[in-house]
Amino acid sequence: MLGLALLALLVWRQGRAGWGLLAISLAGALHTLVPVSTLVEQTPVFGDRVDCRLEGAVVGLVDDRADRRRFTFSVHAARAAHPDDRVATRVCQQLLPSGRLKLSDYTRPPERIELVAGVGYDLIARLKPLRSHANPGGFDYRRYLFRHQILATGYLRDRQPIVLGRASGWRAQIDRWRDGARSLLQESLAVAERRTADGPLSAGAALLHGLALGDRGELSDRQWEWLLATGTNHLLAISGLHVGMVAALAAWLVRVGWGRLPISRGWPAQRVAALAAVLAAWSYALIAGLSIPTLRAALMLTVLLLGVLMQRRWRLLDLWLIAFVLVMAIDPFAPLDMGFWLSFAAVLLIIVMIRGRAGLWRPWEMLRLQWLLTLGLLPLTWGLFDRVAFASLPANLLAVPLVSMLITPLALLTLFVATLSPAAAAWPAWVIDGLGQGLFAVLAWLVAVFPDSNHAPPGPLALALFALGVLWLGLPRRFPGRGLALLLLLPALLVGSSRPSPGQFEAVVLDVGQGAAVLLRTARHDLLYDAGPRFGRFDTGEAIVLPALRALDVSQLDRIVISHAAMDHAGGLASIRAAFPQTEVIGPLDSRFGAVGQTRPCRHGDEWMIDGVRFSLFRAPRGSANDRSCVLRVAGQSGALLLTGDIEAAAEQWLLRHARLDAETVLVPHHGSTSSSTAAFVAATGARQVLVSAGFLNRWGHPRAEVVARWRAVGARVWRTDRYGALLLEHGQVRAERSGQWPFPWRRSAWLHSALTP
Repeated sequence: MLGLALLALLVWRQGRAGWGLLAISLAGALHTLVPVSTLVEQTPVFGDRVDCRLEGAVVGLVDDRADRRRFTFSVHAARAAHPDDRVATRVCQQLLPSGRLKLSDYTRPPERIELVAGVGYDLIARLKPLRSHANPGGFDYRRYLFRHQILATGYLRDRQPIVLGRASGWRAQIDRWRDGARSLLQESLAVAERRTADGPLSAGAALLHGLALGDRGELSDRQWEWLLATGTNHLLAISGLHVGMVAALAAWLVRVGWGRLPISRGWPAQRVAALAAVLAAWSYALIAGLSIPTLRAALMLTVLLLGVLMQRRWRLLDLWLIAFVLVMAIDPFAPLDMGFWLSFAAVLLIIVMIRGRAGLWRPWEMLRLQWLLTLGLLPLTWGLFDRVAFASLPANLLAVPLVSMLITPLALLTLFVATLSPAAAAWPAWVIDGLGQGLFAVLAWLVAVFPDSNHAPPGPLALALFALGVLWLGLPRRFPGRGLALLLLLPALLVGSSRPSPGQFEAVVLDVGQGAAVLLRTARHDLLYDAGPRFGRFDTGEAIVLPALRALDVSQLDRIVISHAAMDHAGGLASIRAAFPQTEVIGPLDSRFGAVGQTRPCRHGDEWMIDGVRFSLFRAPRGSANDRSCVLRVAGQSGALLLTGDIEAAAEQWLLRHARLDAETVLVPHHGSTSSSTAAFVAATGARQVLVSAGFLNRWGHPRAEVVARWRAVGARVWRTDRYGALLLEHGQVRAERSGQWPFPWRRSAWLHSALTP
């Protein structure tokens, strides 16, 4: 691959850009194919949890929180915890050699043993097959695991892992240094908190850890949402701008002081400064964990400054291309990282936009460059994140100079001082917290004034035309055709997503784990049935439901119907109400779930028509909370859908006498529990398609095999979210979000697991 990449660069230098790009693409594909296929084959496929005795080392920093710890574990030796378990023996052996796991530890802080990056441990872990929620929009956790070459996930079974000592290798050495540096920063923050007595320095901790070490574990969910909504999240990833700034500062200091040293004779200051800049860039990149932006910036600076040492000048486009090829060569899985495309796209846009321009450091030129960069990255961010951050331009105009020129140098100064005296480092940490509080306050205000768009990205063709139009507008003024460039923007701005015809409806049963959330769509309105669960810090309303609504182009909800006041059905309601505060909520709720104002109870027999679709509510008057679930029947021209909440046998019998239950499609009651789906109820629905919303390997075993068999016995096809992801009902037919595997190899093991289970 390296030879092909060098050939591609040679062709590029000869002026044949098209052939060069073709060779680069071929080189990247060939280089990625082998490790990807190897990882797919090494990933173990199994149908249930297994216990393994593992020896290995912690890789990277531990995400340490009060309720749990999460870390990456590199396996050096593995065996089944129970030797007579053949499946566990096969799975544990398949983790070798050097497989990686993502493990959690739910031991409470007083009983925890310290886990240190770069240190080896002997432990017992319960492993689960790789799986993630599959929904329109949102974060693809399975792709994240595949990108980081994780073979399985799990959690610790023993409370006291055995410490084996320091792991070998330069990466382990860096991990230990980063872990020690994080401890020093935490100590400095603790000293600052005691001195000021103002409570936790949350803004200072987030910025200090993020900018000094590339560790985003201290960021709160609200702070991260502010960064995303304003398009400033790139600043907390230690961008290439920060690496370049550190390198420039090192070069300037060496160049100023070099002539005063006795050994400076015969060594030109320019070359020594270039060497110092390269060393500073790589040092900062290593401290930050070699993320994609830092690796790209360090490689570009290395090639550029090697040219200074060799007295050779490089074109900026050549530097970009060399960095692109080398990052692919070093990390074949890098293209699965969104930061890879954003980082290289941003630099390429800057190269194109500054060509032939003078006076770039003038304020109006910097403003223009930031505006064009924001506009130029809009198609990519729109397509990757399903959102348009309208506050991006003013937020970046404030945040980029503040973070890059002031907060980042202070963070590095704090880190340096903390290695000498954590108490002395408390003062710059306190200053960073003050600046950070001001920054986050402004970002929160900008989000309120310029809320990000809830519109889904357009189709691939419209998005490609939009990107071409934006690039055209960013070219120097001598290029003609600005009017045509504006026309290219129109399809993405004017063409909306398709909706059902009047009298028709669509339903999306979201994959929210052990819970329920169903979006119902008519010609002009959207309704939500249940809001997804909340388990501790993980709120599916915020993490899954809202991104799915954004991806499906839902800008307003007509109603929210909550089946009953249970955390697995109403846990995400508060987040959804915050996004849609004027939406009426129907259901038996209380203030625990954010149902305040515009809330009315579910009344048996209530009906309404929207766009030719009839909505009917049914509810048993007595029984358990499950039995009093609010049942919703939706009827349109292509059939009916029955949404049943958690009703059990008693409610089913009552509804058989007092409600119309026939429906071509049914959401199985109580996630497929044996307490529901009685034979009489199953027969009364006459369902041909059955949908099950259940968590992957949930502890209740839902849906139970006898329940699935009962529905299949009447000729219904069973669709499960734990197997197929989100389920989409269109024109009376069901299709699954995880229906196709190609070209997504990270979904293959999940599909194989589905094939192994009934």
